[in-house]
Amino acid sequence: MNWLGTFLRRQAQARVRPWGLAVPIAVLIVSLPLLRPLRIPDPTRLGDSEAARLATVDAIVENPVVSGQAPAMRLAIRDEWSADVTTAMVIHGRRYSVQAPMLAFILAGPYAIMHRLGWTLRDNSVFVPFMLTLIGSTLPVAAAAGLLYRIGRLFELRRNWRTLLAAICVFGGGLISYATVINPHAPAAALIIAAAGCLIQVAASERPGRQGGWLVGAGLLAALAGTIDPLTALFAVLFPAVIFAMRLPTGLKIAGVLLYGVGMMPPMALYAVLTMPLTGDLRPGVLHPELVRSIPRSALLTTRSTTAAASSTAESSASVAAQPLAAPDDEEVVATPGLVWRSIAAAGSGVADLLATLFGSHGLLSHFPIAIVGAMGIGAVMHRHWPMTTKLLAAISATGMIAALVLCMVHDAGPGAMFANQTWIAMMPMLLFWIGAWFRRRHRRGVWIGLGILLGFSVIVSLIGATDPMPRSGYDQYTPIGAIGRMIHGEATSIGQ
Repeated sequence: MNWLGTFLRRQAQARVRPWGLAVPIAVLIVSLPLLRPLRIPDPTRLGDSEAARLATVDAIVENPVVSGQAPAMRLAIRDEWSADVTTAMVIHGRRYSVQAPMLAFILAGPYAIMHRLGWTLRDNSVFVPFMLTLIGSTLPVAAAAGLLYRIGRLFELRRNWRTLLAAICVFGGGLISYATVINPHAPAAALIIAAAGCLIQVAASERPGRQGGWLVGAGLLAALAGTIDPLTALFAVLFPAVIFAMRLPTGLKIAGVLLYGVGMMPPMALYAVLTMPLTGDLRPGVLHPELVRSIPRSALLTTRSTTAAASSTAESSASVAAQPLAAPDDEEVVATPGLVWRSIAAAGSGVADLLATLFGSHGLLSHFPIAIVGAMGIGAVMHRHWPMTTKLLAAISATGMIAALVLCMVHDAGPGAMFANQTWIAMMPMLLFWIGAWFRRRHRRGVWIGLGILLGFSVIVSLIGATDPMPRSGYDQYTPIGAIGRMIHGEATSIGQ
């Protein structure tokens, strides 16, 4: 029977990878005690975003099925959630969440099973939300860690280095912070990583022309990510460029893109069925301000400042109108310097917005400076003899991060925003993944010490954020300081109170 024991040992060694399981297990160890239902079981203290998502999950399962009714009508929030959901869109007298509905629809499946067993959201304010958070956020982050270890083979690193790379991507960029609450960014990040892994699998294959199933899977995963977190749809749009860069005849490249598109169709069709009857197009309610009938507390300060600015603008316009018109010669002399100063002021405002996006109280580098090394890794890929598919993946990762930063500049995260900045949480793992290319190069001891400092700071901030990433009133200061204050002093006073 020795042969049987040898066979079993070999099979176990082939399937159990301690280095590959290390980071997913670490994610579970860190996240499970910090899940929001354990820390804040009181449903009245839920953040508006999480409350709206849970209310939609409840609506999908609890609302009665009406013959001939569009499936989107079942997303209407029931009255018992009215006190918890402060922001919603009102359509035909019924209230709906402004969020993209896909994540709630997915979580409605596990909740339907729990509901059948007698566990409801209102009667079990800890267990049911705990399980939904575990399924919707924690497990996807743990799976993302395992996938990052797997696709780290792209850099031909040893197992311990791939484990370190996966840990950096998960614990150094804020993804672990959002593994403790229900949110769209954590599952979207995992799906984008999985889609990139499918493309890497095809590109590395000796016979890429026979890997059509992986391309269908890549399209399915990327589109699903885009329907959960709309900003990540950018990856779904750009990933086909990687297929055109593969070692395939032109006909097979076109066929590969078509297979990718076939994979995208199911999640896009489902998203359209759930969204278009309500908003009239593919944009979720959050991109239809005309449908929103209430303003969250976090927007009060922005609204007040906008009103004040409009008032001051009106007053200045009135004062200008009351002045006599200047002579043509004087107008030419005054207008040119005015135009120059306005241009300088606009440029200065853009620089200020960029600095705030990078170093402000919700800035990227003020929370996760390890992103600098991720950008250096992308630079290393672009300046070395890497395959074109790898370079395109790196370029797409950089494009996604730049798009998120530009969006942050346009819509500044002011008082009341959540931990760090949710806009680029789903983008960060793909940016940090390219640190693997930076690992392959030789560096001096001082450079490694610098990496350790940046990584240590980023990990500490991420772990602080995991304690309370989405409080009801948000953060009105540098978010790690605010989170520490909440841990010491409890729930902070809501903005405006």
